[in-house]
Amino acid sequence: MSPTAPMLEHQVTSILTSDASSDGNCPASRSFAGSQSNNYIDEQADEFVEQQLFFVTSYSDFDKLAHGPRGHAAKYTLRVYRFLADGAVVLLHIAGEGERVINPAFSRFHPRLNVVYTCTEDIEENGQILAYEIHSDGSLTEIGRVDAGGTSTCYLTIDRDHRHLIAVNYWDSSLVVIPLSKSTGEFNGPIQNIYDPRQGKAMLACAKKDGGANHSMNDECTIAARQVDPHSHALVLDPFEGCVAYVPDLGKDLVREFWYDETKGMIGCEFNVLPSGMSTGKPDGPRYFEFHPKFNVAYVVNELSSTVAVFSIDRELLSEIASATKMGLPMDKFKGRSTLKLIQSIKTVPSAFPTTMNTCGRICTHQSGRYVIVSNRGHESITIFRVKQGCGTKGKAMRGTLAQVGFFHTRGETPRHFQFDHSGQFLIVANQDSDTIAVFSFNLTSGEIRYTGNEYHIPSPNFICCCPMVDRYSDDEDDQPYERVGYTFPTSEGDMRRSKVPSSVVVDSAKRNSLGYLNELEVAQKEIAELKTQLKLLS
Repeated sequence: MSPTAPMLEHQVTSILTSDASSDGNCPASRSFAGSQSNNYIDEQADEFVEQQLFFVTSYSDFDKLAHGPRGHAAKYTLRVYRFLADGAVVLLHIAGEGERVINPAFSRFHPRLNVVYTCTEDIEENGQILAYEIHSDGSLTEIGRVDAGGTSTCYLTIDRDHRHLIAVNYWDSSLVVIPLSKSTGEFNGPIQNIYDPRQGKAMLACAKKDGGANHSMNDECTIAARQVDPHSHALVLDPFEGCVAYVPDLGKDLVREFWYDETKGMIGCEFNVLPSGMSTGKPDGPRYFEFHPKFNVAYVVNELSSTVAVFSIDRELLSEIASATKMGLPMDKFKGRSTLKLIQSIKTVPSAFPTTMNTCGRICTHQSGRYVIVSNRGHESITIFRVKQGCGTKGKAMRGTLAQVGFFHTRGETPRHFQFDHSGQFLIVANQDSDTIAVFSFNLTSGEIRYTGNEYHIPSPNFICCCPMVDRYSDDEDDQPYERVGYTFPTSEGDMRRSKVPSSVVVDSAKRNSLGYLNELEVAQKEIAELKTQLKLLS
């Protein structure tokens, strides 16, 4: 299907429509969106986090990568740290001999179990997906390893029933589904479903060491080589119904919408494709897709154009697709219909900074829903945007659109990844090419970050996974059915009564509709405490 380019004028910041999106509410103690999207956390377990560990991965063999790191190759690729209340970290464990665990580059912590998954990045041989049980002392026990079914594996998603893991392979663009044990998190077998957007056609581009382009660059020749083939870079399931998978295709400047059958664990037909940005004629390179935790809005970070595209979500169409899925109806009638509508595009770097000297890294929404954060590789910065909370009436900006807070240097080079701690008050940045991670405090009121002085040497760090450790096994929860809960946030009569965000969690029914307010109250209390501290310093 050939997408139709919208007749829109690109600006440094451009609001494209004044339509207001409806509110949706969901548990915000761990965001379900972003480079760690669409996973659901047990709210009760979340209240009893004993400690938080960080699982950090590194590159070990640069020749096997599509891009070209400039730091040092790691002899050991896995590290586990304990995070302390003052923003410092303590190294607990080192593992992953470089030849056995090559280039692990994306990790996912299980929403309900103390299990972490990581995948290896290799453009020559199929990636591997490894599962580790992570213990409170930081030690790791490998509990499984499966073939990823494609090359340069770059993204992992766990569906909302926790019965399937979906992997994305960047180099050959394939998408695969692997069954999981709901009780242990172990792999229940090899790949059970695979989708190949190339439909069996051979890759046109060649590897970097064979004369191909270095995908770290952003010049015209490199972009031409990067975009001769499709390159899936992520897969995010919608958090409302769990039946639509959004896949940014960096090679074709598209966001693809697929039907996902969570019962069968199958990526079905492709409903629609649409441009990932303004369709200016210049490359965008969509990298990650991120849902807002409260609003019917999603964000796409475009790696090559250094922009964030903001989309409104058609909840009615999602509900229609979900109903058709439950009734076993054919999906053909949804082809050509998109659940997304572009409403804004905004730059991630200063307007005068050359776009060819930057590529975007990660995007995430802060768990409060008030900020969107992006990393810039080249500009060496974190860009923070404030999320508009209004309804788009009387000249006000539409709810969910973005306004720039500022740019903040990351104290290193090539911030490939970053991660908030569990409280949302500290930001840890992986500076890949300066071999460091740096810790910043995050001001919940202003959205600004400040360097804490805590910096740690790690060879070529590429991903930081937050692992809040809890006693998840004491009550034999795995033997109990998990109730799927909907949160209703009444902003308009009728419409929002149908706007439920399902989640596999155990929640006391009396508290079901109050959790969203409690999350907001917790953020407000933190802000008040911070203001009191600032007033004391001034007095």
